[in-house]
Amino acid sequence: MMDLKRNIIDNIKECEIKIGYREEDMNLYYPLESLLELLPAAPGNLPDAIVEFCKSTGPELGALTIKETGEKGRYCIHVPSSGVKYIHENTAGSPFLKAFLDEIFKPGNSVDDIVNVFKAFSDDVAVEKVDEHEWGVFFLDPEIDPYVYYLEQEEFGLQYHRFTRHAYEALKRQ
Repeated sequence: MMDLKRNIIDNIKECEIKIGYREEDMNLYYPLESLLELLPAAPGNLPDAIVEFCKSTGPELGALTIKETGEKGRYCIHVPSSGVKYIHENTAGSPFLKAFLDEIFKPGNSVDDIVNVFKAFSDDVAVEKVDEHEWGVFFLDPEIDPYVYYLEQEEFGLQYHRFTRHAYEALKRQ
């Protein structure tokens, strides 16, 4: 089940795989729609849901703060260094995500190379062509990895964005 706590942990572990572990504060940014999905909350009870979430995750993630930024509808989740350290020491990294990141940053790779990384973990992989140079790739079994990896082929290689399935479906409807 995808929720805000899991998403925060996954994002911090992704950063750790990319740049290494650093015991320092981290800021993560979420659009309002994602915050409402992951808490879950309705716009009218978002402030109460934020207070309850911060209280319930405090023993593990530390004194989180969640505030709307100067850009309306965009929220910053501030994770203190104690929370980053807790995640580092108590949460295993994803073997899939490590393999994915190793491949995505290789020069000259292709969408097929990325799909092969997925298939090394399961044959049940969906590949959706969204546009001429854009694909959504995900596992049909969210237990392996619950995210949709949105791939874009650009002149300098493949780029990716990672979305919840709900956010990906909303993106496709735009």
